[in-house]
Amino acid sequence: MKKEEVKLLMKQNGVKQWEVAEKMEISEFTLSRWLRKDLRGKQLERLQEAVMAVKQGKEAVSRGEAE
Repeated sequence: MKKEEVKLLMKQNGVKQWEVAEKMEISEFTLSRWLRKDLRGKQLERLQEAVMAVKQGKEAVSRGEAE
């Protein structure tokens, strides 16, 4: 997946880079370095899962549900 597509994925899902990094248990700086290049394989899978998890967490909070 192209780096621009990854950034768009985060934007479309309303998640910040630091939130994704925190969910992935990596530093924001590490994620920033990853996003300098196109992602594939395990890195891409981890990132996509983290984006969805952060999004779902935000939705749960907005509905008043506990995580």
